[in-house]
Amino acid sequence: MARTFEQLRAACNLIERFGKVKFSGSEISPDQMESIELLPARTRMEIPPEWKKSVLSILISVEKHCDCIGLKLATQAARDSRVELESGRIKTYSDASEAFGTLDKIIKLQLRENLFMIISPDRAAFYAKPQLFGEAVNKRFPGCQYDVEESGNCYAAGRGTACAFHLMRVMESALQEFGTALGIRLTNEKDWQNILNEINKAIKALPGKDGRAIALSQAAGHLYNVKVAWRNPTMHPKITYTLEEAADLISTVKAFMNELVQII
Repeated sequence: MARTFEQLRAACNLIERFGKVKFSGSEISPDQMESIELLPARTRMEIPPEWKKSVLSILISVEKHCDCIGLKLATQAARDSRVELESGRIKTYSDASEAFGTLDKIIKLQLRENLFMIISPDRAAFYAKPQLFGEAVNKRFPGCQYDVEESGNCYAAGRGTACAFHLMRVMESALQEFGTALGIRLTNEKDWQNILNEINKAIKALPGKDGRAIALSQAAGHLYNVKVAWRNPTMHPKITYTLEEAADLISTVKAFMNELVQII
């Protein structure tokens, strides 16, 4: 079938002007004409059943896609055109040409009222991912799930600084849990180095080098990586974060959170 309404309109006009037109392949387009049978005068030719069936499938698809992107007026216009074609009110190629022209204008006018953004495939993978950090993190930290998912959404949308703010909220909850596991309070501490010093002191005070102490040391190592990626001496995000910096934060915070769920 034709790929655009303009091609459909051109095909309708072409058929009524020349009569029988044969197209090569499946494309109904003037540049795909294979043969024509000239008529002495232009006539109002009725749309044949096979052509009607093909156009109906196009209108159903247009209606569906307009609805998906919130073009309410265009959705209704496509639906009306489909109903008119099914009922026989759109009967001739001239009728179809006029209907397609009107629908085309409505769609274009509504599209101008909207802003469409494209997310690159590498960032789209982070969008609308409730389990961005994994199922285990969600189960152990259910209160963080909103901020985890929003950090991915912000990164996907190109908002690196907003991503960092959501990750800060995740880290605040995680550090409280980490401190509790070590028997220390980190609730009011915001300086990364002071946090690491308190954690390392508590780990060194643990008896022996058992498996738990080793696991806690590994978690502390991941926390150091978070500090490096944070690029700020305190837990407060710096003024702005690039997407590259935000990607580093997502990676390091995710690694820390997954390490943490193994030991608390």
